[in-house]
Amino acid sequence: MWRRRSEARRRGTDVSWLNRNKHLVLLVTLSCLYVGQSTAHGLTGGRVLSDILVGVITLAVLLVVFEHRRHRILALAVAVMAISSNLVRYLPFSQPYQLLLTVVHYLLLTAFLGYAVAVILGNIFRKSAVGADDVLGAVSGYLIAGAAWSALYALTDSLVPDSFTMAPAFAASLSDWHGRTAVFNYFSVVTLTTMGYGDITPMRAPASAFAMLEAVFGQFYIAVVVAQLVGGRLARQDRQDSEDS
Repeated sequence: MWRRRSEARRRGTDVSWLNRNKHLVLLVTLSCLYVGQSTAHGLTGGRVLSDILVGVITLAVLLVVFEHRRHRILALAVAVMAISSNLVRYLPFSQPYQLLLTVVHYLLLTAFLGYAVAVILGNIFRKSAVGADDVLGAVSGYLIAGAAWSALYALTDSLVPDSFTMAPAFAASLSDWHGRTAVFNYFSVVTLTTMGYGDITPMRAPASAFAMLEAVFGQFYIAVVVAQLVGGRLARQDRQDSEDS
């Protein structure tokens, strides 16, 4: 009896820790995705590893971001279709069908990740008090936004070839979809933070328009979300001070 209670108490503690630090887990998973995809496509079995990473991050986003039943059902449907379209590309289809599956995959992935960012922002703006995990949630939303823009760039490059000019090392990676994803992950984060190294450059519409929009989005995300987090933190501190007094 005592052992059962101890195990139940330990399981409850584990669940409680996950609930309190869910965005920390998501942030670590996202970091592994970016690092893993940037190196996996050049390794033996890298394609499989890259697809596993995508599946893991999709599951993490589903469990952490989409808390309401309606949001989770809709996101699950889009995520299942996105992953399925990715896995089906392993079959020996002809080039036109491969292109169609590629377009469908990136389109669904953009929708799924964009929806996740919208839900994260909505949760942040609804909170009247902000904790440490909420800050990590905002950082996770920033990285998810980068992945969403990356999928949009990959979609654009698939539909409009030569939309980007890039260094030879990057151009060589565009031969398969995993390499393309890694390249545009890099370009997306560089654009989102407005670092602009210049080794990848959008050359025509709509790629150039998307790059401008992402740069503006990245600046407003930081400005608006940080202001919301600071305001929520101050409100929480004022509430604590009033309770203490």
